[in-house]
Amino acid sequence: MYLKPHALEPRHDLQSFESRSDEQSLWLREHARQAHGTRTAHVMVVTPQASDAVVAYYAWCMASVSAGQVPARIAKGAGRHPQPFALLARLAVSIGHEGHGLGHALLADVVLRTIEASERIGCRGLLVHCETDTARAFYRKALPEFEHSPTHPMHLMVLAKDLRRALG
Repeated sequence: MYLKPHALEPRHDLQSFESRSDEQSLWLREHARQAHGTRTAHVMVVTPQASDAVVAYYAWCMASVSAGQVPARIAKGAGRHPQPFALLARLAVSIGHEGHGLGHALLADVVLRTIEASERIGCRGLLVHCETDTARAFYRKALPEFEHSPTHPMHLMVLAKDLRRALG
């Protein structure tokens, strides 16, 4: 059994984390604490109930996306101004904990937090930077409302209003 996603804390053990992505694993172990501490990214982690070992995580922050980098439907109504999006920069699950729904749980958590953010600050929606085709397929299957960026095949975007509608 796992605890729900919660903010990274000093007590969390990051060193044993090993996902299928060396880049995601290395970032968590070597950069997550600094990014979280300086508020350049907010790192959310999942741990087993009786352990401080991180078995899944995501990192997110705010981003500004130029009008030319978004699909036409998303650009509509925003003029030619840069648009604020929540950026899901990283999401990974430790190999030994795959198949337990942690990736979906983390995505659901960031979706809910994006909706909450959009009700408090300027936030048009969620932007995801996918590391691999497999990651992109995961996001598209989990949330079909995602649209591809016209300027980068590994970037997906969804409006906050579409997230609300998807959750019903």
